[in-house]
Amino acid sequence: MIPFLVALLAILFLVFSLKRPRSRLLLPPGPKPWPLIGNILDMPVVRPYEKYQEWCEAYGSDVIFLHLPTRPIVILGSAKAAFDLLDKRSNIYSDRVTSVLLELMEWGFNFGFMAYTPRWRAHRRMFHQYFHQGIVNKYQSAQRQQVRTFLSWILEDPANTRKHVRQLVTSIVFFVTYGKKIASMDDEYVLLAQDAVEGVGKATVAGAYWIDLLPIIKYIPSWVPGTAAKRLAEEYRPRVVSMRDKPYLEVRDAVVSDSKAHLYAPPLMTLPDTEQRKYGGTEDEATFDEIAKNVSGLAYTFSACSSFLLAMAMFPEVQKRAQAELYRVVGPSRLPDYDDISQIPYIRAMMMETMRWMPVLPFGVPHALIADDTYKSYHIPRGTMVIYNKSPPYNSLWFRAILHNEEDYPSPNAFKPERFLDEDGNMDPTVQDPTTIAFGFGRRICPGRYFSHNTLSMFIASVLHVFDITAGVDASGKPIELSMEMAGGIIS
Repeated sequence: MIPFLVALLAILFLVFSLKRPRSRLLLPPGPKPWPLIGNILDMPVVRPYEKYQEWCEAYGSDVIFLHLPTRPIVILGSAKAAFDLLDKRSNIYSDRVTSVLLELMEWGFNFGFMAYTPRWRAHRRMFHQYFHQGIVNKYQSAQRQQVRTFLSWILEDPANTRKHVRQLVTSIVFFVTYGKKIASMDDEYVLLAQDAVEGVGKATVAGAYWIDLLPIIKYIPSWVPGTAAKRLAEEYRPRVVSMRDKPYLEVRDAVVSDSKAHLYAPPLMTLPDTEQRKYGGTEDEATFDEIAKNVSGLAYTFSACSSFLLAMAMFPEVQKRAQAELYRVVGPSRLPDYDDISQIPYIRAMMMETMRWMPVLPFGVPHALIADDTYKSYHIPRGTMVIYNKSPPYNSLWFRAILHNEEDYPSPNAFKPERFLDEDGNMDPTVQDPTTIAFGFGRRICPGRYFSHNTLSMFIASVLHVFDITAGVDASGKPIELSMEMAGGIIS
């Protein structure tokens, strides 16, 4: 089976190489491709962001080119290159590469993975309607209440903090989207969300599975050797479908059967027919029912809360400074509120530093180029997959990527919120805001970023005001040693 796939890859590589128009300009530098199969054997599958930045350093360029059968790849290793191409030229850099594996998993519903089509625009338009900057503050009461409930969970059971964080994030999303309360950290919907996101993390490492280079593999039975991607899809597909469909259908059926259900159902589920007709239904677009269900199944990306807790345990001096600021503004007799946070720039700086220090998506969701382009005298062919490497912390001094570039962020591995403040303790606009990078670029920037900002800032302020955060001890009473190293692919 494997020799057959290699031979097929070689044939496809030759075909696509012959079909690809030749340019007088050189391609960007990169590792030398193998005959016929290109760089497919060079593609990293474990912590790929490390290898991506190693290539940038080795070839002295922030634009690296890789030859893969049927799909060339460009890696961007600097903020400037990412803004120049993905932001300033978003009209041709906003497409996505269709992933056969994600489609088999039923992750195609997520408009973050959709191609740049009317169908994608319909989904984004609805999401924007309910989560744009001017409207997200109406969810603050729900976010505040869920975070305060989280504090009681931690007080009673600090050993399961990571599970409680997962429960908190899911609880906020489900309450705002469906009007549904999550009962426990073992709630069915918490576990479904966890499993579904775990699946997409495994499926989206560029070059890890041959099925995206050879779509014909999807027709081969999963018991045949060399079809690991099929088995992965079969494992996670039921969980993804359940995460997407079950909560939406539960609330929708309640609204249909109960004349008073609309009083507690979220707005998305109770749009009048005139509003529903705005969202397509043509062959090229999605129906309202599909969009509402799909949009409601998003937003499991706030694991920055866990990164923040790690940072506080590793950098206690930062924790103490923030607690002093909270005590000064809030005092000891009540919990923080959003009005308090607006008076403490250091809390906003902590939120920004959390997104920079350990980005949830180390290299984002790859873009795709819809027309030939030229950059720095290099030719970038149409159809190229474009990856921007944000990178999490790493211990080697030479290792620098977009959010760990020493020129923009001195001592990048250190957690230093003060880097975003001026001498007077106010926000310094001359420092690059990492949230403009962490949430993506151009027309594919995450539309849920304002909702995420509110969640994370309330989490940070509330937890710091109530608790001291330490690494804890093991069974023998020895302090646990924490590490900045991350695991995972597109989601860490």
